[in-house]
Amino acid sequence: MRRHLVATFAALSVGLASCSSEATPPADPTPSPSGGASTVASTSEAPAVPAEELAGRLLGVGVTDFESAVEAVDLGVRHLFIGTQTDKSILNGQGDPTRSLAALEERAGEPLVVSVDEEGGLVQRLAELIGPLPSAREMAETMNPEQVRGLMAEHGRKIRELGITVDFAPVVDLGVGAEISDNAIGSRAFSADPVAAADYARAYAQGLLDAGVTPVLKHFPGHGHATGDSHLGGVTTPPLGEMQDVDLLPFAELVGMEGVSVMVGHVQVPGLDGTAGPGIEVPSSVNPAAYDLLRAGGYGPGGAAPGFGGVIYTDDLTGMKAVTDLHPGGSAAVAALEAGADIALAAAGAVSIPEVVEQIRLAIVEGKISEEHVRAAVERAAGSGR
Repeated sequence: MRRHLVATFAALSVGLASCSSEATPPADPTPSPSGGASTVASTSEAPAVPAEELAGRLLGVGVTDFESAVEAVDLGVRHLFIGTQTDKSILNGQGDPTRSLAALEERAGEPLVVSVDEEGGLVQRLAELIGPLPSAREMAETMNPEQVRGLMAEHGRKIRELGITVDFAPVVDLGVGAEISDNAIGSRAFSADPVAAADYARAYAQGLLDAGVTPVLKHFPGHGHATGDSHLGGVTTPPLGEMQDVDLLPFAELVGMEGVSVMVGHVQVPGLDGTAGPGIEVPSSVNPAAYDLLRAGGYGPGGAAPGFGGVIYTDDLTGMKAVTDLHPGGSAAVAALEAGADIALAAAGAVSIPEVVEQIRLAIVEGKISEEHVRAAVERAAGSGR
């Protein structure tokens, strides 16, 4: 059925593109990375869809049950997030097939992106269905990278069988604290050593790719040395210059992998242009400079990072005070998309999704989110995680 849906989506894209009376100019420039992500077609080929449908396609929505998923799909959302509170009977093979992800794809008439936070250790959503997974730290302490790749290929196949196509993992941040550290990373990271962290994260990501699951490297530009937990309030990293050879090294090493996506976190980075007020740095998730840095590359040791041409997600914009204190409600999604995100993640269910979609739609109509960026983001998302 997925092959049929992909063909349907391709035909829909071609048909909509042919309805455009004139070619659109190139999108916000996407570098040609060495590997790193799905290739982005020129926006002259992007589907000229109505503004509201475009709005839904720029949002990832946390769903609680089949009904909430139907509401999201009917709003044009094509990315569903499976969280702790989600009724797992909607996953393929777990309940009534007429109330499953497969049924939702039939309703949408095209493939859906379905994501989960399945890191291992403290952050697992599927352990009761497919078994436990050790934390990143435990993996690095007890396994070599090739064993981690094999483990994640096996785990990834189980994830994929449920209908899930994207895993918001691995954590590429550095682990500098205890198991539950003050900055919420701790054992979620492979190592405090950036080289070791990169080696293990690469193996983890490759294992997911082997299973047909898209890995998402997080939390750019690095949460490991942040001053606190961004769920609880604003947090600050060391200055950007100090991060180059440390926190940014794993990202510089991994963004060139073919097929990966990246999640931008809510950390405030001194030296990364932009302020939210006197003495307040802008969280990276709503800071254009963070997206510009990731897209352009040139960071990390010796400025060796390639430009990134794949899908960029935000961290959750609805339940993390580091961003909601500055951008309440749906305004955080608009701010993130204006800054350069491809998919704004509303995972916590703390906002009205119809209202957020409408705010995004209005921002597109008013030109706050450029049409060029919208079209490029839709193209990138269409080629990843399905």
